[in-house]
Amino acid sequence: MAKEEYLKISIITPSFNQAKYIEETISSVLGQNYPNLEYIIIDGGSSDGSENIIKTFDKHLAYWISEKDKGQSDAINKGLKRATGDIVAWLNSDDLYLPCTLETVAKVFSDNPDVGIVYGDVENIYIDGGRKLYVNKEFELINFLSHVSIHQPSVFWRRKAHDSVGYLDESLHYLMDYDLWMHLFLNYKSMKINQILSRFRIHNDSKTYKNPPELYLEYRKVFSRFINSIPEETYKHQLAALDLYDNSEDKNYTIAKPPHKKIIKTIYKNYLLACAIQEYTFKNVKKANKLFYHAFSFTACIKIIYFLVKNNLRVQHILPKR
Repeated sequence: MAKEEYLKISIITPSFNQAKYIEETISSVLGQNYPNLEYIIIDGGSSDGSENIIKTFDKHLAYWISEKDKGQSDAINKGLKRATGDIVAWLNSDDLYLPCTLETVAKVFSDNPDVGIVYGDVENIYIDGGRKLYVNKEFELINFLSHVSIHQPSVFWRRKAHDSVGYLDESLHYLMDYDLWMHLFLNYKSMKINQILSRFRIHNDSKTYKNPPELYLEYRKVFSRFINSIPEETYKHQLAALDLYDNSEDKNYTIAKPPHKKIIKTIYKNYLLACAIQEYTFKNVKKANKLFYHAFSFTACIKIIYFLVKNNLRVQHILPKR
C-alpha cells in the first residue's frame, strides 16, 4: 500500500527533563515503521541534555521545539494544534508503544468509520523491573465517573473531534486527560480492543507516583463539571452543601445522551463514597464520617467495611451521631 492509503497518525510527545527515558520513548514511536506517521515533540526547555537526544532524531520528526512552556497540558496542546493527522494521541516522554500499535489502531479506525475513539490495555512497568497489566474496561458511564478508569497512553481519537470539543484544560495539572475524556467519550462512539498497546512507566519522578491530594481534588473539579451538565439541579446544591462542588468557573460538558435519573443517582452515591475514602486518607475523619452517612446503602456499607479493614483504620463511629 502507498503511504497515502494509510490513515495519517499524529503522535505528540510532551517532555521536560526526561533525558533518562526519552530516547526509548522516541524509538518506540519511530520503531513502529508506520508509513504515514507525523511525530511531534514539544520539550519544555529541558536542561538535562534532552534537547541533544531529540536532535539526533531530527530528520524523522515532523516538528520539534525546546522552549519554556506553561506545563504539560500547554505542551500537549501546542502539539495537538499542529497535528494534521486523521488520528491523534499523545505519548509522554517516559512511556512506550508496543510494536504494531499504530498499525493496529489505524486498521480499527479504517474498519469502523463510525468510531471516534479507539483504546486498548496498558502494561504498567516499575523501577524494580516489575510489570502489571492494567485492563481498560469497556466504556460504561457509572464506572467511568466513579474513578479515572481509562488509562491515557493507549487512547487514540479522530483529529476532527477537536473542532467541536476543543483541547486540554491547561488549568488542570493531573487530570487534564480525564477532563478531555469527558468531552470525547460522552459524545463519540468508542471501541475497546483487547490488546496491550502501550507501557506506562511508574517511577519516583512521576508526578502521580505518591498519589498527591491535588490529584483527588482535580477529580472533584471534573466531577463537578459533569454535575453542572445535567438538568437535575438538586445534586449540585447537595454537593455544594457538603463542600464537594468545585466549579467556580461554571464549566460543563456537552452530553450527547443524557443519562437516566437512576444512573445519575448511583453516580452521585459513588462519588460521595469516593470522597469519603479520600477524606480518610487526608485524615479528615469527621468529614469522612459525614460523607459515609450520606452515601450509605447496603452496597456502600460493604465497601466501607472492606476499606476500613484493608487500611486498618480504628474508627469508633462509621456514621456520625444524629
